[in-house]
Amino acid sequence: MKVARKVLAFNFCLFTGLIFGCAQSEDSMDAIYPQRPIKVIVPFSAGGGSDTFARIIQRVIEDQELLPEPLVIVNVPGAGGTIGSRRVKDARPDGYTLLLLHDGIMTAQHSGQAAYGPEAFEPVAGTGDVGLVIAVTDDSPYQSLEHLMRVVVDEPDTILFSANLGAPVHFAGLMLESAAKEQGEARFRYVQHGGGAKRYGALIGGHAEVSAFSVAEYQQFRESGLRALAYCGIEPHPAVDATTALSQGFDVVSRNMQFWWAPKGTSSSRIEFVVGVLNQAMKSESVQKQLAELQIDPEVLSGSELQTELADRSARIAAVSQRPTIPLPNLPMMTFAIVCFLGIVVAGQSWKKEAIKSVIESVKRPPHVIRSMLMTILATIGYVLLLQSERFDFRALTFLFVLMTALIISEQPKRHLWIILATSLVMSVGLHAVFTKIFVIDLP
Repeated sequence: MKVARKVLAFNFCLFTGLIFGCAQSEDSMDAIYPQRPIKVIVPFSAGGGSDTFARIIQRVIEDQELLPEPLVIVNVPGAGGTIGSRRVKDARPDGYTLLLLHDGIMTAQHSGQAAYGPEAFEPVAGTGDVGLVIAVTDDSPYQSLEHLMRVVVDEPDTILFSANLGAPVHFAGLMLESAAKEQGEARFRYVQHGGGAKRYGALIGGHAEVSAFSVAEYQQFRESGLRALAYCGIEPHPAVDATTALSQGFDVVSRNMQFWWAPKGTSSSRIEFVVGVLNQAMKSESVQKQLAELQIDPEVLSGSELQTELADRSARIAAVSQRPTIPLPNLPMMTFAIVCFLGIVVAGQSWKKEAIKSVIESVKRPPHVIRSMLMTILATIGYVLLLQSERFDFRALTFLFVLMTALIISEQPKRHLWIILATSLVMSVGLHAVFTKIFVIDLP
């Protein structure tokens, strides 16, 4: 054990120095970016509009080798995009985790789905832009936007508006209500249906009377019985056979732009690097052609132009008044509490004195075994805490942790020293490669 302690002390000093060296040299490596894959979180399911856009950009970056490392798309759907956005908000600001999220980042905040908005991120760029189309079915009695809104004012809460609540489509309806206030109180009755295909199905099935769609969605469903009442852009769109809401007397501009975000505190140099790559990708002939097919304007905004655009969109969304919703009980927490209570009751019924005595006897160990167990637990706690600090290199910490643990529990550390050292090295380097290259997990 004396030899083991000496080896342990030597390695501790050696790798402590290496760890601090890695931490101090992090800033000097800032110019070498990227050194590993850049992860882009798309907070929606694969196959949707945002995912399609992201993969168009990813493909051209890969084909034209615009990045020395892969751009990896990770779909994190749920809660209207807030699960994925929260993951990026809480990620390390090192430029290796980005978020692709349209105006939903603002509508989620103002609808109460998220307690944060654009201010919680570093805006990188705005790419692509498309307005929403207010549409009904071909056999709908409403022949114009004015006709529809007149009924919404005269008979509030009777017109069913299919929406993804808290998303831009929902806010398009709220903006129409706000714009019609001069005629009286306008109130749609909103029905949750989700994505474009589900909203279209709701209209065709008679479960709703009106909704909003992207231009690409409208084109896809038009031949199957969809009719446009208005386009919510500033200028008319050639693919939409209806005039703008503005030209029909309704001050409604509702557009979706795919915004790229980085965690708060990401260095400006890395943001500028990503902006340069996105600019090159958006200018490529391949991207221009595919965006034209999707009826998306190939616009790119960054810097002060991006800040101005975000401020304008946020102001329009914030100006829309929402009706209070009925708070629902926290069912997951209630279920968890009930399960815990039942578990305690069952455990209390089955826990006899004999069982307690058996457990006490089973934990009796020789002093050196107990000491080893305590040292292993302390080493594990220290390892986790140091990783959580995100100041030290994962490989060095893991090498040191495996080495210390093996020396503590080994009965003959001197005889197995080289095996322990080799195992520690393989595990530290191997786990780092698996996590970063295969699972694309950020590690310090």
